[in-house]
Amino acid sequence: MTAEADKSKQAVTVKCASCNGPMSSPAFCDHCRNLYPADGLSHFELLGFEPSYDIDNQALRQKYLQVSRGVHPDHHGESGSSLSLRLSAQLNEANRILSDPVLRAEYLLELLGGPSAAQDRSVPPEVLSTTLMLREEIQEAGVTGDNAVLNDCRTRVRECLAVLLATISDLAVQLPGDDDLRSELRTALNSVKYYQRLFDVL
Repeated sequence: MTAEADKSKQAVTVKCASCNGPMSSPAFCDHCRNLYPADGLSHFELLGFEPSYDIDNQALRQKYLQVSRGVHPDHHGESGSSLSLRLSAQLNEANRILSDPVLRAEYLLELLGGPSAAQDRSVPPEVLSTTLMLREEIQEAGVTGDNAVLNDCRTRVRECLAVLLATISDLAVQLPGDDDLRSELRTALNSVKYYQRLFDVL
């Protein structure tokens, strides 16, 4: 499948209730410029995509910029400023989530009925032991000023993250999957956070 065909597969077209013209987002009509509340819409729906982990980043960026310009308060005067501001905030949040591979996987998992981090906090024992060991090494090297050890720790954290990110991607593209797959993805997402926190002390 070509990139263009894949983009068109991901795009969702809806009709404007006012002029019946095609809309690139349910929030804004490209033709009559009407605004519509987006409350209750998923981030995918707001930006005109099918719920899928495999999103073309360039297409996402282009759609975000297109819809953001359309809903901007400067184009809608005082009568539409409140809705315009709300839509702009919702679009910013949708773009923030969907443009980040980890946040997108987490959002899609919960959207499709998988467990949230609050519902399932499971982390493999080896992740706990490895991150604890790394944290101790980092703290000790920080006290002694051992930059060689700190650089080595950074490399190891990046390597562990790379493995987990690949696992998350492999699992997320299979969503909705079954309970076992969703549980495995939840565990991988929980694990990533342990390594990401190490960068706060590096």
